[in-house]
Amino acid sequence: MANLKVRGVSTYIRTRVDIYFPEDEMRCRYCPLLETYSRNQCRRTGEYIIDTNGIGMECPLQIVGVENNE
Repeated sequence: MANLKVRGVSTYIRTRVDIYFPEDEMRCRYCPLLETYSRNQCRRTGEYIIDTNGIGMECPLQIVGVENNE
């Protein structure tokens, strides 16, 4: 850890994670990134969400497909 403070960071590791929503219900209220303890705030963007029945203006999530459980 001490080396990071002296030299700085030269590279970062980028990751992706799958987040699943119920059928036709992609809303902030169902997202695990929504901080609800004191305020409705997105943990990813920092945006304060007034209406959790919709999607935040700065939402970075992209729909990549639909999966069926049949």
